[in-house]
Amino acid sequence: MEAPLKAWVEETALLFEGAGLPRMAGRVLAWLLVADPPEQTAREMGEALSVSKGALSPALHLLTRLGLVEKLRRPGERADRYTVRPGAWRRLLLEKARALSLYREAAERGLALLPPEKGERLREMHRLYAFFERALPELLRRYEEEG
Repeated sequence: MEAPLKAWVEETALLFEGAGLPRMAGRVLAWLLVADPPEQTAREMGEALSVSKGALSPALHLLTRLGLVEKLRRPGERADRYTVRPGAWRRLLLEKARALSLYREAAERGLALLPPEKGERLREMHRLYAFFERALPELLRRYEEEG
């Protein structure tokens, strides 16, 4: 892998790490976004990322379980191949959207414990998460229409 692409993979892996993925999973996901061909064996990924198959295995398992990567096999090949799953980003965003309701509900429970004149910070939290919880499905619908 050329140095600028390698730097991009590492930079993007840090971005994914900041979103909660382990760094190796972030590196794998970043690589699969730019790999040619888009379906890669563990050996091919290991060579591109300069890591062992053993280091890749937990990352691939996690990414597959999260629905971001899918495992497939080409006819006549023995090695599994991995690729970014179609619709992975939408699925990831919807999963994050489900978490919005948890924050909104926590704010509601906290507000119920306070007198009405208190809780401005919780009301701000509640308003924000309630807004995004309502707006995100519409944004995704519009995205699909533009698609």
